Amino acid sequence: PGAILPAKRIVAFYGNPLSRRMGVLGEYAPDTMLAKLDTVVREWKTADPSTPVKPALHLIAAVAQGSAGKDGMWRARMSDSLVERVYSWAQRKNAILFLDVQVGHSTLQQELPRLAKFLKRPDVHLGIDPEFSMKTGAKPGTKIGTFDAADVNYAAGFLADLVAAEKIPPKVLVVHRFTRPMLTNTKNIRLDPRVQI
Repeated sequence: PGAILPAKRIVAFYGNPLSRRMGVLGEYAPDTMLAKLDTVVREWKTADPSTPVKPALHLIAAVAQGSAGKDGMWRARMSDSLVERVYSWAQRKNAILFLDVQVGHSTLQQELPRLAKFLKRPDVHLGIDPEFSMKTGAKPGTKIGTFDAADVNYAAGFLADLVAAEKIPPKVLVVHRFTRPMLTNTKNIRLDPRVQI
């Protein structure tokens, strides 16, 4: 009950408002960006009236970096105030919010707990980005990184625990994958009805 998929189509605008080069969330002023989201949502409704559209904003909440930073993790965590700002934009359009994590040299185990206060909300979901998970110690952006099934299972379990504890509808977990090697041991990914991957 309350699951978004497969009954609805999610149409998301991606990025970070602190950068014009990381997606539409930073490319345009908020009002312009949200008007463009309305247009795309209308286009999808027209193209397929039988599938309801759920608009979404997809914020990169931990951004892989080209330098190690003070803690040596090669990622920058966005402030709570920035997350709240983008969340308020989503609320204006009755949209859901995805928090996207690019871990760099960090791990999901280190990054997700700090986002739990947001992920407890029924309309906030999670994206994880293997491209910038640099398990080999490489600099983010110089090679394509990886997540293993164990990483996906950790993220899904983290969300499933929040769903159970908070008594909220199932969560959506987006795993960004554009090459097969980005995700290893996929046969070991465990599915849970509380998390839609």
